[in-house]
Amino acid sequence: MNEEKKFWNEEMETLDPEGFRRVQEASLMKELDHVWENSLFYQEKFGGAGIKREDIKTLEDLAKLPFTEKHEIRESLSALPPIGKHSAVEMGRVIRIYSTSGTSGNPTYIGLTFHDRDVWAETAMRAMWTCGMRPNNIVPLPIGTFFIAASYGEAIELLGSTLVPVGVGATDRFLGAVKNLGADFVLSTASFPLYMTTYCEKNKLDAKALGIRGFMVGGEPGGGIPHVRQKIEEAFGANVQECMGNGDMLGLMWAECEHKKGMHFIGQGACHPEIIDPETGVVLDIKEGLTGELVYTAIDRECQPLFRFRTRDHVLVTQTSCECGRTGYCVKCIGRTDDMLIISGVNVYPSAIRDVVGTLLPRVTGEILVQLREPPPSVTPPLRIKVEHGEEPGDLAVLKKDIQNILREKLIFSSDVELVPPGTLPKFEYKAKLVEKIYEE
Repeated sequence: MNEEKKFWNEEMETLDPEGFRRVQEASLMKELDHVWENSLFYQEKFGGAGIKREDIKTLEDLAKLPFTEKHEIRESLSALPPIGKHSAVEMGRVIRIYSTSGTSGNPTYIGLTFHDRDVWAETAMRAMWTCGMRPNNIVPLPIGTFFIAASYGEAIELLGSTLVPVGVGATDRFLGAVKNLGADFVLSTASFPLYMTTYCEKNKLDAKALGIRGFMVGGEPGGGIPHVRQKIEEAFGANVQECMGNGDMLGLMWAECEHKKGMHFIGQGACHPEIIDPETGVVLDIKEGLTGELVYTAIDRECQPLFRFRTRDHVLVTQTSCECGRTGYCVKCIGRTDDMLIISGVNVYPSAIRDVVGTLLPRVTGEILVQLREPPPSVTPPLRIKVEHGEEPGDLAVLKKDIQNILREKLIFSSDVELVPPGTLPKFEYKAKLVEKIYEE
């Protein structure tokens, strides 16, 4: 591939509004025909709602269709294993099955046909190119093979980069790949480089000397949090850009360009995103500053196409145009709506707490742990939070008061902060856990 090319797929990534509508609508109509004919789940769901195929003629008509919820997918898989009633192909056409991580319940299984695999690879390559991965990079992949993120390995190869499969929980293998092979670009969760920073500190290794020059991070809020990004970039002397996908829908469909003003939608032709009001379900007009829940519809999927799937991902639209030339609007993931806490009527996301606390660096390390004394989402104030103080925090009583004050000012809730020494809170190699339940279930 030409190193100077600006986009992986310029035609799709730079569609004007009319071109985007044309591509999305044509793909949606084709997908609807496939689903209406082959998916028992949607035949029953749409039929029960009194919806006929001829009712959906335009992209706007998508709003007529009911949402698909995560629990429905689990019920579908249980009713007709192994790939569920929502599958639209015979099992004989399925070439691969992945699992979600199951962080918000039992894992679900995701099947791919040859065509689905190719679509996933295409959008993943768009995301990788957007985030700075190039054919001359050597890329260790510290991700388990059972999860959908393992599909990125194939895209790395097709992009022309060199893949080094490492897997989860293999720190020595990862360091060996970096030192012995000159691996210089890492695709991982946001927690992984933070974990490696701590590992290097404990083992007296110079993280900058490893030679990693790029991190493409996703799978959880973190890469877009300023103090998290800064900590990784300073520790490794590397560039950090963020990406996002959805296990049940599409491996990668959002990616941050070099201007780092949010993640561009890059799933044109494969997926259609909507942003809704999570309370009313109303579709919201895309504009800078908008917040809401992401809803996805598959528009080029054979095996398990989902329509209006509620992700529970809560996002902020950061911009609708960009100097990089990509026309997909940009978002930052604030957190999951099902992780949201309600404190005296105020919606609070654990990742937002980490973001605000991080503004007090270096008096704090940026690590937090919310401790719930009662089942969420409603929490009786004050919210109990453990916060790691820095190496030179100053007067701890003053720091505690400052943290509680800034949380009250920025996020409008009262807290009870417990300061703990640096390195006290657990570090995670895969995904960070920001909430701990300390009540009996």
